[in-house]
Amino acid sequence: MLCAAPFSHARSPAPVSIVRAEQEAEAIIAQRIDEERARFAPDAPKLVANGELIRIARERSSDMAHGAPFAHEDAQGRHAASEMMRSRINPFGSFGENIMMETRQNLPFTANAFAKAAVEGWMASQGHRANILSPDYDRSGIGVVVNGGNAYATQVFMGPPREAPQPSRPH
Repeated sequence: MLCAAPFSHARSPAPVSIVRAEQEAEAIIAQRIDEERARFAPDAPKLVANGELIRIARERSSDMAHGAPFAHEDAQGRHAASEMMRSRINPFGSFGENIMMETRQNLPFTANAFAKAAVEGWMASQGHRANILSPDYDRSGIGVVVNGGNAYATQVFMGPPREAPQPSRPH
């Protein structure tokens, strides 16, 4: 667990080669997630990439890469991704988040190996797997950020509001 440290939103841009590798990892993660849903939840809707969800996922990964807690909650204990989705997209619906961190110990970042580790790790975790396979989600965004020897992945999920049960009517 990383400790919460102050962080600034003013960050110098990553080298182009790292940005390309991050985007490649995002695409591979999306492909692998699609394969897992097709295999284990064939009746679940296909996850559609959503631009704002991608921005939220990248922001979450970037925040953690630059000192925010590696957790679903921010330093104030709020569910950061859900708060962002509610305020930026729709206050109603189903929301989920998977996060992953890998420490690379002086090894170069490899998009394929990182993506494989992220999806395998999430599929091996009951809660993360439930997010991946949930039929409640129809949109997704993936964000990967590499900072120094650490790489972070975030996948956020969103679905339409569930219909509330209708009261039964007397006959």
